[in-house]
Amino acid sequence: MAEKELPFPLYKRHKSYTFKNWDRYGVIFESKEHREEVYQQYIYSKYCELCGIEYPSSRHRRLDHEHDPTKPNFRNIVCTKCNCHKKDNKIRKDNNTGEEYISKCKEKSYTQGFCFRISIERDYKYILRTARKTLEEAIICRDEFLKENPGVYT
Repeated sequence: MAEKELPFPLYKRHKSYTFKNWDRYGVIFESKEHREEVYQQYIYSKYCELCGIEYPSSRHRRLDHEHDPTKPNFRNIVCTKCNCHKKDNKIRKDNNTGEEYISKCKEKSYTQGFCFRISIERDYKYILRTARKTLEEAIICRDEFLKENPGVYT
């Protein structure tokens, strides 16, 4: 039986580097055997499991996982675009309010010297970027937008 052909060449130490990255990003597997099985799926994967596009290069292939570090959390092998659109991936690093998509920002044009900025992106472009005076107003604005646009994230 002929061995399957890899869709992209693997560089030296690809496997150990990949495992190290998965550990760093918090991916948890059921066992070492499961991790090995997923790795084999990953290196032979040519198409996104969610949208079906063919990966143009190995750099567009991602391992999707739930952001819950308490249990095995691998979900799919997906393209970069689908990985960025997963709902549990949307609490930004600069978020300082605890609310999805809303950050408190210094802003001199507001009397109190700050505002609450709502930032929602799709395909690396803002589809909603606005500010409100209070956190409550920002939450209402965000919730109305998400209600009117239910397909923004998967």
